[in-house]
Amino acid sequence: MRIDESDLLRIRRRSLLRLAAAGGLALPGLPLAGNLLVGSALAATVPDKTFRITMVLGRGESDNEFGFKDYLARRGLKVDYTIRNTGGDTAKLPGIIQEIKDTRPDLVYSWGTPQTRALVGPHDEADPRKHVTDIPVVFTFVAAPVDARIVPDLARSGRNVTGTIHIAPIAVQLNTIQAYRPIKRLGVVYNPQERNSVLTIEGLRAETALRGLELIEEPVPLNDRGEPISAAVPDALARVARRGGEVLYIGPDTFIAFHNRTVVAAEALRLGLPTFSVTELIVRTDKAMLALASSAYGIGRFTAFKAAQILVDGVSPAEIPVETLKRFSVIINMATVRALEYYPPIGLLNFAEIIES
Repeated sequence: MRIDESDLLRIRRRSLLRLAAAGGLALPGLPLAGNLLVGSALAATVPDKTFRITMVLGRGESDNEFGFKDYLARRGLKVDYTIRNTGGDTAKLPGIIQEIKDTRPDLVYSWGTPQTRALVGPHDEADPRKHVTDIPVVFTFVAAPVDARIVPDLARSGRNVTGTIHIAPIAVQLNTIQAYRPIKRLGVVYNPQERNSVLTIEGLRAETALRGLELIEEPVPLNDRGEPISAAVPDALARVARRGGEVLYIGPDTFIAFHNRTVVAAEALRLGLPTFSVTELIVRTDKAMLALASSAYGIGRFTAFKAAQILVDGVSPAEIPVETLKRFSVIINMATVRALEYYPPIGLLNFAEIIES
């Protein structure tokens, strides 16, 4: 398909302005908001002790954890880390929780919604016998902590828990897609057993209805143990394409966006289906087409800033707001764009981060 020059030059000004105003877009090369906190914080007095932090992960160490560790190291904190990785198997969490209760670290770092809920319990049903309630917990990569009942309020959790949110609001996500190219049908494949995914689908239903868009939903089938079937993902993607999905939405779904990201990106490309992700990894490493995301490294640093407030400044987690970085980057994989012949307007290219591999 040949792209007419006039099509490329037609910048969708209103969509771009809504996107920038609502999302606080970060220009390539500029620091994200969380990173700016380092300079002023360095002046604080650091206790002469070694802190013990237990990190409960679901996918091993990544840029998020590297950013967390780097921030605390630059603050001059000495930290002894204990790493526990479930690999996404929540059946391992009771043993990890008991270990935390026995060893009593200074702080617990928790990655992801299912793990954080299992660690701290719902805010209105936490059980000190089963959950971590008397040790500070900072979480990250939790998309909707209020809806997931991890905290009752973002401004003040009222419990021994705080953390960071890693994705932009759904309205801003859809502004990004529409700024790239207007669509009528948005497709999504998701794990119906993952709380983040179910909450995202609910948000997408509401927002697409407001915009007059059709949401094409394809939940991944479950096996007889109630687990999503990886081998069924390609068929689910094919159904989205057959039903007329114009863009595939890849949400904060660990099963889709992490464990099966290579298959999702490759199969979508084979089907000629453009992809939009709310996290950066699948665009950077697996050739999904488009993302609106904060840097995982930057989110890790922002999470560590909150940890330092607890460890160094003595602030109660109950008083530390749960926040996201204030700026997000549009990331475009041009190799995928060319393969799909699905070109963005020049106005979007002017402030997007371009990947060429």
